[in-house]
Amino acid sequence: MKRILKNNPIVVISILLLSVATVITYSRNIEALNNANKGFFSGKISFGDSYKHVIFADKVEVKKGIEKGLKTLSIAIIDEKTSESVFVKLYDVQEKGTFFIPGEGKVQNIGNLIKDVNRFRELNNFYQTTLSNDEGLKNGVGRVNITKLTDTEIEGELIIIGNNSEGKQAQLESARFKAKI
Repeated sequence: MKRILKNNPIVVISILLLSVATVITYSRNIEALNNANKGFFSGKISFGDSYKHVIFADKVEVKKGIEKGLKTLSIAIIDEKTSESVFVKLYDVQEKGTFFIPGEGKVQNIGNLIKDVNRFRELNNFYQTTLSNDEGLKNGVGRVNITKLTDTEIEGELIIIGNNSEGKQAQLESARFKAKI
């Protein structure tokens, strides 16, 4: 074996190149697996008179808990490029299904859109489904359709229409999400 390697440098170079390629492929597969485990959130959003644009996050924070005697499920994302954020809290989530915001349960579900999380002290930066529009109508609504819910994973779709304290409206539509719990 030593004689073949010593007399044929092409074999040695081939073995080295194959080893390097294997290490690079392994590293890329580990990175792709880690990114897939983070999840994603993607949808179209507009604030007030702004044009609809894509909101995207590759990290979705999902928490289960108990509040007011009910099982809760919270979903939060921040688009790192635009600092826009979506926050949803659903009450009495037992299994996959469709949940309305604010809903008609004994505790209302929460759906908020935030134009810029860096300006968190400005009231007009928060768009909530419970606030009235500029005509005084409470037209804020939302819907979360959870298509997969296990102890470790969640997938679904989401829409929200909310108003800020000035009555200006924000809309999130065609949003899809997937995350580890």
